[in-house]
Parts: sequence; C-alpha cells; structure tokens
Amino acid sequence: MINDQEYITTKLKKTLEKMIPLSSKRLNNLVAMIIGIIISKTVVLSEIAQELKDSYSSGTEESKIKRLQRFLSNKSINPEKLYEFYIYKFLNKYKSTSNSLYIIFDHTTIEDKFVILQFSLKVGKRALPLWYKMFRYKENGNKDFKHIKEGLKFLHKVLASYNYNVTLLADRGFKSVALFKFIDEELKWKYCIRCTKDLSVTIKGKSKIKKLEDIKPLSNKGKNFYNIKLTAQNYNCNLSVCKAKDAEETWFIAHNLEKSLAIREYKKRFQIEEMFKDFKSGGFNLESTWSMNIQYIKMLYFCISIAYCFIITLGISCSKDKNNTIIGVVKNLNGRKVRIYSLFRSGLKWFKRCYYSNRNEYYLKFCFTLYES
Repeated sequence: MINDQEYITTKLKKTLEKMIPLSSKRLNNLVAMIIGIIISKTVVLSEIAQELKDSYSSGTEESKIKRLQRFLSNKSINPEKLYEFYIYKFLNKYKSTSNSLYIIFDHTTIEDKFVILQFSLKVGKRALPLWYKMFRYKENGNKDFKHIKEGLKFLHKVLASYNYNVTLLADRGFKSVALFKFIDEELKWKYCIRCTKDLSVTIKGKSKIKKLEDIKPLSNKGKNFYNIKLTAQNYNCNLSVCKAKDAEETWFIAHNLEKSLAIREYKKRFQIEEMFKDFKSGGFNLESTWSMNIQYIKMLYFCISIAYCFIITLGISCSKDKNNTIIGVVKNLNGRKVRIYSLFRSGLKWFKRCYYSNRNEYYLKFCFTLYES
C-alpha cells in the first residue's frame, strides 16, 4: 500500500474534522487546498488544481479551479474564527518539556494589498501562527491597540489552564506603555519589547540621560537598568541596551524580567521572520496571489496556516527519529549532530519523500502533535 493522494486526503480529513467545525463538503475543499499548496508550493489555483487527483474531483482542471474559488470566496465562512477553534485543539497536542512558551507578534503584508497582525508560537528556529487578523492595506485603524488586545485576550484564555511561563516578544512597532501595562498587570505575563530611541526615560543616578538615545551602548556587551521610568507617564519597567558589532542601530528593550536575560530572549523574536519567508517567497509563495478580495485572502491564509502547522510537525518528527538519516536532516560535525535543514524544509522533504511511496517504509504522521524544539 502506498501514500497516494486518496489515502493522504482521508487521513488528513479524519484529523481535521476533530479540530475544525466544517461540513464534510467544505472540509474536503480545505484538505484539497492544504495538499495542493504543499505539493505545488504556491497559492495559484491553476497550479494547485493540476496536482489534485480524481479523489478530489473527476472533472476538468477548470471545474476544479471553480470549485476551489467558490470555497475561498464563501462569505458564510469565518476563517479567523475557525482558526481559533483549530488552535484550541492544536495546543492540546503541544508537548513542552521546559514549561516556557514564547509568543512573538508582528505585522506582515501581502505586497501593498493587505496587512496581517499575527501572534506566533516559537518552535525551534521557526514560529507557528496562533492567532491572526487581516486588514486592507490602507484600512483605517488597522494597527490599533484594540486588535493587539483582542489577540492577547484570546491567547490568555486558551493558555490559562496550561500554566505555562509565557514571554511575549515584539519589535518597536508595538512600543506602548498601555501595552506594557496590559501585559504586566492584567495578563501577568513577561515581555521583551523593543522601543524607539526617541522615548523619554528617567534613570536614577543618570541625570544626563533624558531619552533612550542618550544611553551609550557598550561594545558587544549589554547594559541593564532596573526600575526605570519610561515616557512622561513614568511607567516603571526594566531596560536592556545593546548594539551588536557593525550594527547600525542600538536595541532598547523594555521588559519585566527579573534577570538580565532580555537581550537573549528578544533575539528569539526573529523566528517569526523566518516563518513569514516560508509563507512567501521562501516556501508557499503567498504573494503570488492575484486576488484583491479580502474574504478570499483570509481563506487562503487560513489554508496556508494549517498546511504550515502540518509541515512543521512533520519536520520536528523527522528530526527526532530515524527518518532524519533518510532525507539528510542532520549531519555529524566535530562529533555532534547539526541540523542542516530547517523544520520547514525537513517537513517538506519528508512529505514529498513519502508521497506515493510505500506506507510501511515511509510513514506519514497525521496527528499534528507538536513537540518543543
């Protein structure tokens, strides 16, 4: 028996029907989109349709495209709400050994058409989407604090029963005393958020320092200040400052960590950039979509997000078992194992190696179990 498309479709559908409240017909279309995106590495429907076998539709390429278009344009489906249902179930499958969890949030764009606010879970050197909200590029208020608050409240509710030690990481576009207070006082989470150099600051015993830019960084070493007063609101927090060798800009990181670990923790923020690359030109080519229809793009992003979760779980599984030697995930360098493919590349390679291969020899896991990496 082989991992043909009909088998993969059936197994994937059985898993997702327990995670997403969709009718059987709509679930068939979702699974078809996920498989098509993974195999074709694009969101262009004509290329996806070419990869879909008779198990999806015995019709022509044109009829397959129209069927997918109707699914993606269906206004009665709320993909962002469906993704919340999915994440509730997905996090039940997360296996953490450290009990520490890092959530990175940032905005990304699809050219100059759409803006996406996304919260992601750091997994190894990648990040997985936990919650997102999409807007038109020039939509009024698309970067308002209320949207950030909405995402954080959802995640706080989802994670409340797990008792994780949560740290939030974000770039300077999210610097806000209102946000710092909300995280610290209401959510009771930790945060490391970069600030712009023009913010006013009061540091005890440093009367010459009026703004963050007045702080001179040490060469290749961080400076740490505790119980500083930030902005005219005199918000009390901690501050870490550093400038990497040959870097143009200095990092000013506001945080509420007890130890001087903010710089190390903040560096983990960059995993979300790798994920965005995987979504776009480095993987699924999201930016190749032609559509200006926001419902269509929301649905497309929903499909890509689930496809990405599936591939990352395969990549992690590959790194943990004997499959890594089959596709060359790791190599021995100076007596230690070093991963040479990202979790995303590993997952893609394993999926394609298994595709239409013997099931017993090349086993695909459809459980969506996520291990801390």
